[in-house]
Amino acid sequence: MATKRMMGFLFLGAGLALCFHPFARAFQAAPDQSGRKSVAPPRIADAPLDISSPSSILAVAIPRTLKNRRAAMAFTYGIQYRNRNFTQTGKLLIDYSAKYEVIFVGGLPYRRLLEENQRPLDGPAAAEEQRRYDQTFAERNQMSLEEKRAYLKRPWNVDFPLPQLTRLFSNTLAGEEIVNGRPAIVIESIPRTDVSPADEEDRRALHKQLRLWIDREDLIVSRLEARLVADDASMKKGTVARIDFLKKEGVWLPAQSDVSFEAKRGFDTVRGETKEENRDFHRFRVDVRLMEPQETAVDGASGAQ
Repeated sequence: MATKRMMGFLFLGAGLALCFHPFARAFQAAPDQSGRKSVAPPRIADAPLDISSPSSILAVAIPRTLKNRRAAMAFTYGIQYRNRNFTQTGKLLIDYSAKYEVIFVGGLPYRRLLEENQRPLDGPAAAEEQRRYDQTFAERNQMSLEEKRAYLKRPWNVDFPLPQLTRLFSNTLAGEEIVNGRPAIVIESIPRTDVSPADEEDRRALHKQLRLWIDREDLIVSRLEARLVADDASMKKGTVARIDFLKKEGVWLPAQSDVSFEAKRGFDTVRGETKEENRDFHRFRVDVRLMEPQETAVDGASGAQ
């Protein structure tokens, strides 16, 4: 089972480097040269938003997106997963599919395997999933409140270095597009060549070029796309990952993630594609104690394992 999924999880499992960095930088709105009465721009934490400035937009959208991710931790849902691997000549090596459901175990989201290759689990596979469930249940019963809070900060399953965008990337506006029927501001982020990475996280961030679609009304990321511009571990330059979000009950939820990749496997290069489709979202009540002290909302799931 693990072998069949391995290449599909290499890039997905890298983890999204989303830590909750503060954005205290203030931006001033551009003056209105039209002579018309100016309208105050949207304000987030008393910082004016300049809609013509990608840095100003990101300074608002990134914290909102990170906060929204915590709110998305209050939903159960189903997952349809598929991973296909090919040789360089196009010969199919692996075609693996699975069905999961995200439930809550010990107050935290858990990704339970239900089917493999369109067949319900039975025999050894069912026993292995039950063992994993029992182990998770036992481990979470021993977790402290702080450990559970840290778990809820776990990233999405695709690697996007959002907190580094305003520091390590050159960001430019690339117009507007419609995403799921809603206007979105498009921002392209290219790694700067005049900066030095402070740590491993920064170094890996500079291997990626990003494109973000930011919902114009909510100022939250509604689509993300990352392309490797340098080899990263076993993943080859040109690998592309994307997440699409949908809005439900005021929360932006990860609806689908796709990765198209080339990866080294021993002396061979394998091409592959993975897709996760999430559906049937239902709100779940999360223990209010798991929220950060400054958070007052009791609803606060993706990133389950």
